[in-house]
Amino acid sequence: MTVESPERLSTRELADNHPHNRPSHAVRWRAAVLIVPVVLALAALTAVWPALTLVVLGLVLIIWLAVVAPPFALVGAILLYGLEGTIKLGLARELPALGVTPEAVGAAVIDFGFLVAVLGIVRQDRGRALLEIWRNVGGWIRIALALLATWIAISLVQLFLFADIDSALAGFRLSQGYVVAVVAGAMLLARRRPAPVVNALVGVLLVIAAYAAFRAVAGPSETERAAAFARSTTALVPSEDGVIFRNSGSFSSAIGLASFLVPAGVFLFALGLAFFRLRLAAWFGFALVLVALVGSYVRASLVAVAGGVLCAAALLTFASGLARRRKIALGLAAAPLLVVLIALGALVPNAVSGGSQAVEDRAAGLLDPLSDPSLTTRVERWRESLDEVQAHPLGTGLGTVGSATQDSEGRVQAFADNSYLKVLQEQGALGAVPFMLGVFGALIAIAARVTRRRMPLRGLGTAAVTSSAAFFLLAWTSEAIEQPGKVLAWLLLGVALWSASAAPEPTRRAAPRQAGQTA
Repeated sequence: MTVESPERLSTRELADNHPHNRPSHAVRWRAAVLIVPVVLALAALTAVWPALTLVVLGLVLIIWLAVVAPPFALVGAILLYGLEGTIKLGLARELPALGVTPEAVGAAVIDFGFLVAVLGIVRQDRGRALLEIWRNVGGWIRIALALLATWIAISLVQLFLFADIDSALAGFRLSQGYVVAVVAGAMLLARRRPAPVVNALVGVLLVIAAYAAFRAVAGPSETERAAAFARSTTALVPSEDGVIFRNSGSFSSAIGLASFLVPAGVFLFALGLAFFRLRLAAWFGFALVLVALVGSYVRASLVAVAGGVLCAAALLTFASGLARRRKIALGLAAAPLLVVLIALGALVPNAVSGGSQAVEDRAAGLLDPLSDPSLTTRVERWRESLDEVQAHPLGTGLGTVGSATQDSEGRVQAFADNSYLKVLQEQGALGAVPFMLGVFGALIAIAARVTRRRMPLRGLGTAAVTSSAAFFLLAWTSEAIEQPGKVLAWLLLGVALWSASAAPEPTRRAAPRQAGQTA
């Protein structure tokens, strides 16, 4: 047995073994004296105000991550948006004594976390990724991005053209304010290896989908049940035993849940299709998303998921290097998925409702949409919205349609049941045309470009752009542009934009052997 001489020890080992550098018992006791009171104080605060304490701790964590690892701070902000209903519900139980509005406090807290994360991303990147994207993307993508920027500029001007500036600001925050997530998404993966950030985002989506699926099977908690009767925004489906709650998971409403889980589900499915290492977790999350969406009774969400899934399968299949016969076989195999999802939405709700005639009628609307009373009502609202457009060609003003028109009891006074009609009614053709051309132009141009990229950029870009497209498909039947899912959809559009223009990682090759070098 040999003893290594001190001369052969590294400098760091010598420093670690030096008696003066070893932590003394006094230092350990001081650390314990400082840590124990903090832990006890947090435990006491959690016992009295659990929701408020956890939200504050979450904000502190996001602020810290925004300094040391901004991409993970942005993923944490997405988690806050996925828990917006739970946060607001918890604050509603704890804050009435403080004389504040829990809804406003919850929204402000979540938006503050998102703003901090975006500022952290901007500070880290300093706009370098945006300049690279602008140089590398084609002309069509530049035109689409310019149209979106034009829409934002027009919206800022229109803020001051109407008397009710408070409602206009509220409407701008709900619809236009979160487009900044596209910028954040474009910088999200630019300065860090994409795999850890994508893994963290998949984990966050799994948590949100798992809770939503659990609530779809087990039903709402007692607090959520009480809130459902108190809020007019939470729809209930009648049944023979009373009512069936439309699953809202950790969100404030069923449409809020659908707006988030539609892009999340398509993103998870496409990631599993493109990356073998993520397949088990991603497809398990996709199954949870389907369970949660079925329980929400938002039938349009299943159609939007099916459309996004088929687009992702088509892009990944026909843009790959597979043989032509194999491509045709995979394409034909993906087509029945639409039928399966529609059947799932038509049969499962009636099965779990105990044979309710009302639920059966809603489910049958998927198979025969033209005879569905809900669709008939929605079409009537679209006609009323178009009448308003005809009466006010320049728009009725920001904040005059949708959630910004809520009264003190939470009832929405004016809605269009269509995000595009909402923008048209509020802003006229001057605002609606650049918005629609910018959104659909960006989706089509980015999709066409990512199909020409090499893996893994093609797989990530396809997952991001098709999930965003699924959200904007859902927006045809609701004001989804105001719901929490908009943040995820805009963020993934930015990720797709980066995937369409980023330089591929260099392939590592073994260094050539020098002459005379032995193996």
